[in-house]
Amino acid sequence: MGNFFDKFLNLVILAFACIIIHYTFFTQPGEPSDVVPDLSSENISFQELNDPIQKKYRGNDYIPYVNQKVNLKIFPKAEYKVYATVMGKKRYRWGWESKLAPYDLALVWNKLMLPENQKGIKYSQGNRWYYYRYNNDYPLSGSYIAEHSANNHIIPANDNLRKAIDRIRVMDNIYLEGYLVYIDGKVNNRKVWWKSSLSRNDSGDGACEVFYITKAILGDEVYQ
Repeated sequence: MGNFFDKFLNLVILAFACIIIHYTFFTQPGEPSDVVPDLSSENISFQELNDPIQKKYRGNDYIPYVNQKVNLKIFPKAEYKVYATVMGKKRYRWGWESKLAPYDLALVWNKLMLPENQKGIKYSQGNRWYYYRYNNDYPLSGSYIAEHSANNHIIPANDNLRKAIDRIRVMDNIYLEGYLVYIDGKVNNRKVWWKSSLSRNDSGDGACEVFYITKAILGDEVYQ
């Protein structure tokens, strides 16, 4: 009888050990969800709010862009997905950059999307930058705002996605995916470049995302 009990106890201990090893080494709690929220709903569920999902791009290929005296290569640096509220939209018509990215979108995500956190803060854009001002009693810190908002130079991959960007309005909840990119080439025989930020923690010059869009969801409409 004692021998049987010892074997049973050893099996129980082994089972618990396997469970502990599995959760310690093979699961990663807190990893962002890949599920796209239902944007047709007017209500934002806090459970749907995530930070952007970013994964390093492993390839060395590029997307060519040739237009009159513009000869550029667009190099993907990271796969990027974001569910956000549009707090600013700015049209640009000058410079070679405007041929690629006619619009900048000031996006906020996570807690900044909640209606109660859209009071007491103002966003603005200009010269390919975005700015924000908030009241002294605003419930979120300045560092939280900086890490959960960004100005995005939007490059639509095709005409259909350009239509989607044209349709976007301030205060829309949207889902975008594509690549954060580095652009290198020549315009009128002059060397130019444009580099995306790859971090959500930076600020100031160089902190904007250069975002090549391959898919957009606005309400119940999918563009790609």
